[in-house]
Parts: sequence; structure tokens; C-alpha cells
Amino acid sequence: MKIILDQLDRTLLQELSRNARLSWRELASLTDVSAPTVRDRIKRLEDTGVITGFGVELSPIELGYTLEAIVRFKPFPGKVYLLAEKIIMSDRIVQCDKVTGEDAFVARMLLKDISELDGLLEDFSTHASTQTAIVKSSPVRMRPPPLD
Repeated sequence: MKIILDQLDRTLLQELSRNARLSWRELASLTDVSAPTVRDRIKRLEDTGVITGFGVELSPIELGYTLEAIVRFKPFPGKVYLLAEKIIMSDRIVQCDKVTGEDAFVARMLLKDISELDGLLEDFSTHASTQTAIVKSSPVRMRPPPLD
């Protein structure tokens, strides 16, 4: 069932997407409604599944990860499920999509420096061949869907 969002819902979602730490009172002042109204609206958006959670963003660079790699995995015959488990268990893979085509998975992997890459990929060598690209920049990071 598609949820119908009114202008207040859209504004609340936009503001929370920018800063999920805003208080009910701060959101109320930004939207010209009362704090209880804001609380009720956000609760409804959570209950209907539009809002699926609140989180914190960590800086990979500040944690020592200076590089990010895009890794495409082409599983060997009969190895797709073992590969999927290995990907899920790898703490260096911070995002992964199962895709159509020859590559079954496309993942984002964090590296402290380029010298780590071969060792990290070696863990997957019995399950898949890989193709890797180093990320130079990310003009568009994961962002919320459009609210139209």
C-alpha cells in the first residue's frame, strides 16, 4: 500500500534526513506546528514503515580508512551462496548489492591503504573472480528517495 505524504510529512522527512537529532520542539518550530503534532506524525511515519530507523554516520577517514574500493564479484559455479556468506561476514565490506548479469555482487570495501587490497581479496579467491576500482570521489552518496 502506497503511503500518501502531505506537505508536513515531506518537510519533517526532509529535516530529519538533514539532521536526525532534531528535537520535537526544533522540528515544531521549523514546521509551524506543535511538538505533540510532530511527535504523532513521526510516530505514524515509523508505524507505516516510511521511517525505518535513525542512525549515526561514521567517518571512514577519521577511523583510518583512506580508500574505498568498488569490488565486482563473479562467483565460480556452485559458489554463490558461500560467496554471499563470506561477503556478509566481511567487516570491510560496508555495502553490497546482489545484481543481475555476470557479476552477482557489487560491493563497497574500505581500505586503510592500497597495500591491503590483495590480502582482502584473497579471502574471496576460492569463491569468485573479482574486478576492483578505487573510488576517487563520491559526488552522490546514498541519499533518501525523492519525496514526490
